[in-house]
Amino acid sequence: MAALGFFSVVLPCLSIVSFTCFTCFAACRAQQHRAFKVLAYVCLPVGLVCGLTPIAVLTHASTL
Repeated sequence: MAALGFFSVVLPCLSIVSFTCFTCFAACRAQQHRAFKVLAYVCLPVGLVCGLTPIAVLTHASTL
């Protein structure tokens, strides 16, 4: 039961935080600093994984 709560509550919250950080770092990237570019490209895949994992878990659970 705790795993279901993790996948349906915590991961979407982490996804929102990651996309917010991606937007912030992408805006700061206009200053041409390499660290902001790296941080932006790290936050994007993390947000995608956290956002798509609950969908994958629910799809897999529905096929069982």
